This record gives sequence, C-alpha cells and structure tokens, in this order.
Amino acid sequence: MKNENRTPLQIAVFFLSLLFVFGFGSYLNTFFNFPITKSFSVELPEWKIYEKDPLKKVNIETDPIQVIDTLINNQPKLEKIEIVYPNLPTGLSQISFSPNDSVGFSGFYKSLNNLDEKDAIRILHFGDSQIEGDRMTREIRDFFQNKYGGEGAGIQNLTPFVPMAAVDHRTQGEWRRMVSFGRKNQKQEQGRYGLTGVAHSYEQQNNDYPDAIISFRPRKYGYKKARRFSSFELSHGPSKGPLEVKWFANDTLWRIQYIDSSASEGNLVLVAPEPVAQLRLEFRGKSPDWYGISLDGKSGVNVDNISMRGASGLSFTQMDQIHFGRQLRHKNIGLVILQFGGNSVPYFKSKEAVARYGKSFIRQIKLFQELLPTADILVIGPSDMAVKDGLNWVSYPFVSEVRDVMRQAAFSENVGFFDLFDLMGSEGSMVDWVNQSPPLAGPDHIHFTPRGSKKVGKAIVASLEFELGRYE
Repeated sequence: MKNENRTPLQIAVFFLSLLFVFGFGSYLNTFFNFPITKSFSVELPEWKIYEKDPLKKVNIETDPIQVIDTLINNQPKLEKIEIVYPNLPTGLSQISFSPNDSVGFSGFYKSLNNLDEKDAIRILHFGDSQIEGDRMTREIRDFFQNKYGGEGAGIQNLTPFVPMAAVDHRTQGEWRRMVSFGRKNQKQEQGRYGLTGVAHSYEQQNNDYPDAIISFRPRKYGYKKARRFSSFELSHGPSKGPLEVKWFANDTLWRIQYIDSSASEGNLVLVAPEPVAQLRLEFRGKSPDWYGISLDGKSGVNVDNISMRGASGLSFTQMDQIHFGRQLRHKNIGLVILQFGGNSVPYFKSKEAVARYGKSFIRQIKLFQELLPTADILVIGPSDMAVKDGLNWVSYPFVSEVRDVMRQAAFSENVGFFDLFDLMGSEGSMVDWVNQSPPLAGPDHIHFTPRGSKKVGKAIVASLEFELGRYE
C-alpha cells in the first residue's frame, strides 16, 4: 500500500502555493467574494497602494486628539505636520485674551521677525518650584532657538539651588543667598536682587587662595543649543572693596578684570569666538552682591528659567523698583512669562482671600508693564493640586478660584493667559496624572514628573506657536 504521509517540505510548499494563489488573485482583482453557503463565503483581501504624503494635514476640529498627542509626543512623530485651525484650537489650552484686547502678542511677533544676525532678544520665564531645574522652560527655549536662532542656557544664579539639565554648575567658598520671596532674615537690605529675585555674596577668606570659585560646563542632558554658550555677562551690585575676577576658558586663563572700591552696580562682559566647553571664575577680594551670570549665544533668542521656590508671585513689587527696572531695561526683553499661584492655593480659606490675591497679582502685572512698556506678558495659571481627604486624594478647595482670579487679572491688564488647570483636565485631573503609567505627576500630587513637565512645556510651546502664527 502506498505511503500517503507528506513531508514537512511538501506541506510548506502546499500552503505557500495557496497564499500565492490568493494573494496574486487579490492583486489582479481587488474585490473577490465566492459564496460557499448562505452564511459563509470566501473573500480575498483588498489591496490598496498608498503613496507617502510628506505633509499631513490634520483638522483639529475633526481630530483634536491626534493633534494634541502629536504635539506632546504621545503618538509617533509625523515627519511633517500642518495643523489646520478653522477657528481656535479645541481641546488644547490656547493663550486667551480679553475681548477688549486687539493687540495680543503682535509686538513680540514683530520683535522676533525683526531680528538680524547681531540682535538678541530675551524671554523671562518666572515661576515657582514647578519650573525648577529648567522644567518647561527648556521646551520653550528649544523651540525659539531652533526657529529664530540663538544658543545658551540663559541666566544662572551664582550658586545653584536646583541644577539645570543643560548646565553643570559648581561652586567653592562660603556663599550667602538672599531672596526677595523668602523670610525676613534672607532678604537683601536694600531690596536689590537683579533680574532673578535672588542675590549672592561670598565670605572673604584673607589667604593666598581665591575667596570663591564658580564653574560651568555643558551637561549632556540638555538640548543641544542650550549646551553652547559663548557670550557671558556677570552682574554685580555696588563695590564693597577692591576685587579681582579671573576668567578661565577651557582651563586656560582668558581675562583678568578688576572692580575698584568706588564702582557702582554694573556688568562684566566677555564674548568668546567659539562656544566654551568649560568656564571658571575665581574671585579675590571683598564680595559685592552678585545678581547672576548669563550663559548666552551671540544673537537670537535667550530664554531664562527664573524659578522661585515657595514664591506666590507677589514679591516683585516688594523689591527696589528703580534697581529692578534698570536691570530689566538693560536686556532686550520681548516676553515675560509669570507662572504662579500654586504656592498660595493650600493656604486659602475663603473666596475673599482669593480675591485679595488676584488684586495683588494685578499689581505685579502693572509693575512689569510700567518697567517694560514694549514687552508682552503671558500669565500661566496654577495646575490642579490634590490633598489627602481620608483615603482619597481630592483637588484643593480653591484651586479653580485661583485660576479664575489670575485669568481676570490678566484680562484686566490686556495680557495673555494660559490655562494650565484646563489643560490638565480641570478638577480631579492631578490624581489622573499621578496614576498614569508612567506617571505625569509625583506622589505629592503637586509637582509634575519630568515626563509631565515636558508634556506641559510642549503644550505651552504649541499655544505660543499658534498665537504667533495669527500675525503672519
């Protein structure tokens, strides 16, 4: 009797032949249906040939989720994307203005588009601990430097409170930190802190060694352009005695500068022909108050992360306004971002207290408008924040009210407002962000994780890009 067993090779050839017949048949006839019974039929797959579209247009009214996810890197990145906004973004927290404000950010737009190869413009991003370590700001900086030019990580305080991703910052010596938003024993007596609301001084050692040393080098974690700095400006207060400052670039003595006993507040400026891989400053002599050092490029957009841990955002009017105005006007500032409110939320016990906070915040906006009449201002409201209630986490009682009064303050002064509370999903959203996998916010239910900060930063960038696009 003939052996009817089939070898594995014969079986494989049989099935491959079937696949070839069905596949080739479906290619020749893109629709084939062969009925076997009334309820069962064999249908070949339909072939469709797609050409790669280098520019994908997405209408945000019909597909808002895809647009938002693409912008904040939650979906695979499209090679190119053009967002079609028939009106305003839906489901994306955009910058809003008072109905009476017909100007918007047109001034900032003109400043950006009038930049030439020698010009530089600054964006100051003030905020509380939510932006510490360059969180969110780094996304804003990277967008503007890539689109309009520029390099560097912006202003650094003389001693690092929280290190930046792009800058390895180290110090030696005995330093004193003075803050405009801290306790009374941390204040600078005259209320002079430079741009950042923070000043430093060191203790003179009276020996043969430098009294203090600071050093900067790029870190590998920051964005590429932020890691390149070639223009430096060291800001100081009135002299308290003769002082020598030695600048070292890449471990080689670059320049020696002196401040005499009669010097008033000023700036020591150096520009390198190429980006510096390591900068070190050695100080000998009695310390003035130091207001910070900027690590910038030679032109383009400079963006400063000015974090004020514990600040309510109401301390600007408590500083020496003549000094603060002089420091602001020394820079070509096109946009001021004020991101506050979160530190005040846990302490409010009534709507009346929230209303008083709103009135005080209006005074901060008015101060910047008075000192920088040509700069535009963007207010970013608080995120959702949660507190433990028994076994559950719930939003703080007055977080939405704080958002409301900050928006009202922005509208009353005709400046922009970005609703971070709404972006997150409003009340209760902080719990959702904490429970995401991976988490977008930390277990304290207040601060974002690096992933969450990046998501917020990208959303702020998207809103700024859309707003500036309105003037084109």
